[in-house]
Order: sequence, then C-alpha cells, then structure tokens
Amino acid sequence: MVYTLKVFSSSSLKKFGANSFSGGPIVTTKCCLNVDSPANHGSLIEKIRERITNGKVEISPSAYDTAWVAMVPAREYSGGVSDLPCFPQCLDWIMENQNPDGSWGLDPGHPFLVRDSLSCTLACVLALRKWDVGQQLVQNGMDFIASNGWAAKSKDQFSPVGFDIIFPAMIEYAKELNLTLHLNPTLLDSLVHIQDSEIRRKRNQDYALEGLGKSCDWKGVISEHQKSNGSLFNSPATTAAALIHCRDEKCFEYLISVLDANCNGWVPTIYPMDIYNRLCVVDTLERLGVNRCFEFELRSILDEIYGRWLKKEDEIFSDITCHAMAFRLLRVKGYGVSSDEFAEFVDQEHFFDTVSIQYSGVSTVLELYRASQARICEEGILEKIHAWTSAFLKQQLLHQTILDKRLQKQVDYDLKNFYGTLDQFGIRRSIELYDARDFQILKTACRCPTVHNDDFILFSVQNFRISQSRYQEELQQMERWYVECRLDRLNQGRKILQISYILTAAVIVGPELSLARISYAQVVVLISCLDDFFDLYGSKEEALRIIELVSNWNVHPETSYCSQEVEILFAALYNTVNELAKMAYDTQGYYVEHDLVSMWLELLASFTREKDSWSENINYVSTLDEYLSFAWKSVGCKLCVFTSVHFLGIKISEDIFTSTEFTSLCEHSSLVCRLLNDLKTFKKEHEEGVLNSVSVQTVEGGISEEEAILKVEEIIEYNRRKVLQMVYKRKGSIIPIECKELFWKTCKIAHCLYSHQGGDEFSSPIDIANDINGLISEPL
Repeated sequence: MVYTLKVFSSSSLKKFGANSFSGGPIVTTKCCLNVDSPANHGSLIEKIRERITNGKVEISPSAYDTAWVAMVPAREYSGGVSDLPCFPQCLDWIMENQNPDGSWGLDPGHPFLVRDSLSCTLACVLALRKWDVGQQLVQNGMDFIASNGWAAKSKDQFSPVGFDIIFPAMIEYAKELNLTLHLNPTLLDSLVHIQDSEIRRKRNQDYALEGLGKSCDWKGVISEHQKSNGSLFNSPATTAAALIHCRDEKCFEYLISVLDANCNGWVPTIYPMDIYNRLCVVDTLERLGVNRCFEFELRSILDEIYGRWLKKEDEIFSDITCHAMAFRLLRVKGYGVSSDEFAEFVDQEHFFDTVSIQYSGVSTVLELYRASQARICEEGILEKIHAWTSAFLKQQLLHQTILDKRLQKQVDYDLKNFYGTLDQFGIRRSIELYDARDFQILKTACRCPTVHNDDFILFSVQNFRISQSRYQEELQQMERWYVECRLDRLNQGRKILQISYILTAAVIVGPELSLARISYAQVVVLISCLDDFFDLYGSKEEALRIIELVSNWNVHPETSYCSQEVEILFAALYNTVNELAKMAYDTQGYYVEHDLVSMWLELLASFTREKDSWSENINYVSTLDEYLSFAWKSVGCKLCVFTSVHFLGIKISEDIFTSTEFTSLCEHSSLVCRLLNDLKTFKKEHEEGVLNSVSVQTVEGGISEEEAILKVEEIIEYNRRKVLQMVYKRKGSIIPIECKELFWKTCKIAHCLYSHQGGDEFSSPIDIANDINGLISEPL
C-alpha cells in the first residue's frame, strides 16, 4: 500500500482561496514612491556598481567621538604642549557643525535620538570648554541640555551604547571645568545611582571605558585590549580617552589614520568597519532582490572576505555581528566555513555575562539566530545557539522591548516562518522596511550611505515593479493555457491556477526565467486537477483509464476516454508534456519526454493505490521506516523540478538525473515536503482512514500523538539539513547550483503551505493572502 503526497494538493491551495487572491481582473500597478522611469535602469546599475567597487566606506561623522579626539592634549606629540589640542582640526569641525537647536549629533529633532543628542552635545561642550573657545556655542549647547535633560532617563529613547556609564561621567567632568548644567537634581542623583550600579557589576564595560576617567588603569587596558591597528575596540572615543590619560604612540597613530581617512576634521564612531559594511552591501542587495544584477561584484567581495576569514582577521572575529553575518553569507554561497568559532556563544547566560556591551543588543542576537539557520547536519554548536537566540528574540517581541519598529518587524518576520518566507515575498517586505536614511546606534547614532542610500531603493522598487508587470503577463498566459486545455470545465476555479503560479513566481525570480516559472506552475496545476479527480469525484474506472492512457501515451480518433473529464485531463497532460518536452529538447538538445511520462505514470499509479487503501488493507504499512522508504517517491517535488530545471538558462547534462547526488536531493527534499504535509493533515486523514507518518506510529497504541509528531519533526529537520548541506556544497558536486537551489525552493513552498506550528506566519490564510496580493497586484 502506497500513500501519496501531492506537494501542491488542491486542498492546500484552496485553503487560501477565500481570503487570498481576489480572482478579479489583473490591474496595472502604480508605485506610490517618486521613482524615475525604468528607462534609467542602466544609469542606476552603474551608480550602484561604482558604489560597490570603489572600495570606499561612507559613514556619517560622529560628533561624540570627534569631541573626545578634540580633547586629546598635544603633550610631546609633534613637539606640542599639554595646554593645546593635539588635533585642532577636530575642534574646528565642532565649531562649524553645531545644529540650529544648539545640539550636536545626527538628525537633530529626531524624536528617538534626543538622548543621543544629549551625549553628543555634552561631549562637544566639554571639548570647547577645555580649550576655552566658542563660548556662545557652549552656551547654546548647555541650553539644549537643560531643555532636554528628560531624555536621559526616558524609556522611549534610543540609548547610545554605554550611556549609563559615560553620560554621568561627562557631567562630573563638566563640574571640573566649572560648567553648571541646569539639570534636575533628582535626575542627576538617579543617573549617578545607575552609573554606580553598572560599574559595580564589573562586566562588559570595556567599550565604555571613557566613562571611568582617571579611575581606569589605562596602561593596563592598553596592554590587554589594544588592537594591531593601535585602537581600543576600534573606537576613536575610547582610544582618545586613553591618550588623554597616558601617552601611547600606537593610539596616537591610530587616531592619525582615522583622521587621514576622511581629511575633514571629524572621525566616525567606529573605525575600521570595511568588512562589516561590505557584508551589509551583499546582504542588503540580496534582500532587495537585485543581487543578480551585480553577481560578479558581490562574488568578488565574498572571495576577498573569505580570504580574510581564512587568515582569521581580527576585524571579522572580534566583532560578533560581523562574524555571524560573514559565516552565514559565506556558507550559503558555498564557501567552506566552520561553526566551531561560535562555541563560546552556545550558552545565553555566558554570552551576556562575557560579551562587550556593544554586542549584547537585539541586532547581534538576530545575526546569531540567522547564522544558526544555516546549520547543516551534526552541528550541535549552531543548534544550541538557535535554541537560545530564538527564545530570546521571542521574549523581546512578547515584552515589546525593541524600540526600533523596523527592527521589530524584521525580528518578527524571521521568527515566524524562516524557511517559509518565499523569495519574492521577502523582497517586498525588505523594500517596505528599507530606509535610505536608516541609522544604527553604537556610542552614537551613525548612518552608512554605503548600505542605505537612495540608489538602492530606487533600483529595487523599479525592479520589483518590472517583475510585477512580467508576472501579470505570465499569469494571463497561464489563464489562456488553462482555458485552451479546457481545465476550466472541471470546476477547479481560477484560484487554483492563480495561487499555483504565484507561489511559483515567488521562488523562481528573474525576468529571464519566464519559461521555468510557467512550466513549474503548469505541473502544479495538473497535479492539483488530477489529485482532485482521483480523490474526490472520479471513479476507480476513470482513474485506471487515465493511467492506461498515460501508459500508452498516444492520441488517435478511436481512443476511448469513458468520460469527458478523463478526456480533458489526459489531453491537458498529453499536450502540455509534449510541448514542454519539445522546448526542453530545443533548449538542452536531448529528449525528456520518456522521463516525464514515466514520472507522471508513477505519480498517477500512487494516487490509485492510495485510493484503494482507504477501504482495505489499512494496516499493510506497519512501521514508520517502511512508510518513509517509499513516501518520497510519490511526491510531486521531483516532477516539478525535473520539468522546469531545463529552462533555468543553463546547460544541464543528462547524466546528472541518474546520479546518486540527484536521487539523494530528490529523496531528502521530497521527504521534507511530504512530512510537512503530514503534520498539517494527519487529523483529517485519520478521520478518512488514511495513514501517514503520524498515524502509522500511533496505530494500535504504538506511541502517543505528541511523541509521533516530535519524531516527524526530527525527521523533517534532519532532511532539511541534508538538503541545505547539498545545496551549499560546491566542490565535488556535479549538479549545477541553480538546479540544487530549485529543490530547496520547492521545500520553501512546502514550508509556506504546510507550516503547522501555532503562531507561524502561514498558519493563517490572511498572512499569505497579503503576500500573494503584494506580489501580483498591490502597488508598492
């Protein structure tokens, strides 16, 4: 007895019918943004290419860090004396860059950056006061601080890293300089109390050492923490604080190098950040769906970073966020990277007890979570990281502690259904979340135009609109095919056709892959129609007749169909398969008709055996292992991939289809799809007397339903890891990456359709309905 899984069964597709795609006429989309005509596509591509390849890292000035560098006395550097600034150009920059409201800092007036402005402004006031210049600027700054002191304790403010230690210390230094800050005494007492509490903890404070002032053992800090580039933690502010309190040539040379990098008298809040920013460029362009336009440039970046990974460069491995992102991007692109370096992060309590405070935020934990999702088989380190990072992020969402709403939405998206977020659905979300003026909070707010800029968003919006137009045309082509095949007479409805195509278009992305999308979707539609006929309204005689027709595979005037439905279904299958086989021959130069017919025959035969099993021999399959041994063969995954893979724009050797690697990919990916379906449908199938991977374990009181579900989840996880392992593998693989990725994309569709865990994104039809409409008809 054989049980079949139809990966894209009509019941799964119909689940979204009522609330998803409207089924109305296709309308031309209009972009609500002020986006230029796609005619300037070429110029945008060149601008972006130049931005990627020019080697420059654009980053906003940090008034906070510049002020600390401005406070470094000349001492004996270059023959200077201690009552003069060592870096007068920084002092000049401060005097020239006060905001109209009297503050210093990024985005004056931003409602969530007032606390950051307090920190930047007080640092600049101290620098001016120390060298007794810019009295009016000092007064303006003090007036701003007095008017906005409330923000120092407001829970609604973005907080610079180390603020609770550094800001009270700067207030104390202001007293030493005879500056009177008109702040509420209760507020001052509270800030000092919080600072004392943080200092007594004696952990994770290194990044905020400028807040310890004279009490810090600066020589000891330099001896323990100085990097090869001379800095302390790649922080100009902390490095400058060290120079204020003791002489060190390497610290001095580091600050010179930072100032030489821009030559405008200011410093950024972190330097260098070349690797991290270039990784962000790769990641951002991929999330925006335009990476295929810059494949050579992005591959060159990853090649270079991989070389630096192999050298274990400090810029990668000392920055946890950068390390996690580098690991994920390199692994998914097929580079050989090990997860062993993450061993120190497997325990949540140990992580937060030991890492420096700049790595204890949600952004870093999110990157670790994403890295853990790239795990393959037998990677216990990443499994443990996945366990605690996912739990931690869920708690942040539950308690609403993520102030950055865009970050909150991104965490929510990633947690809900990481594997079921189809490519093009995710691209639209990323475009909607993208902000060309986005910033991140370190010791101060900083913006990186290398990653967040108008060019990226303009190009991605144009690209998405072009794709929408293409999808609308292809969907109309699919509708014509559907009518020409007379499938509309089977009362399946247009929604089956539309959703089949849309889910396909969401994973097979690119204007050049039109035939791959259409052929894949046609197979999905045919499987759905035949599945319904065999399961719901066709007789056994009709089902056997269809199998006989497929087995003979010919059409002539004397052919007997026994019913109009049989004639329609066979004719649709016969004509579509023959047409696709001819196009495959034109593209690849070999015949695939025989293979396609054999696969269809195998699938249809399994449909019949499943139907027979409902009324007799229900206990024929007695063990889960026996069930799994054949279940993957009856799934539609192999047929969908084999049909469309010939149209991916690459030459494919016939030999790969008989290889062990291809068979293994088919088996593992098909099992993922099959078992995801089982978890979603086992209760319904149990009522119908149909065994699946859950019920075969519970029959005759074998084990409990909960234990059976857990076992199936473990098998899904194992096979998912095997699929990813094969997809990531480059050396020794004979299957083109495009082909392997199509197997994984098919698994993603199954995750989308069959995600069963409570609260997951697609357990509600409304969520996928929004994604479907966003892909085809909703204006961006």
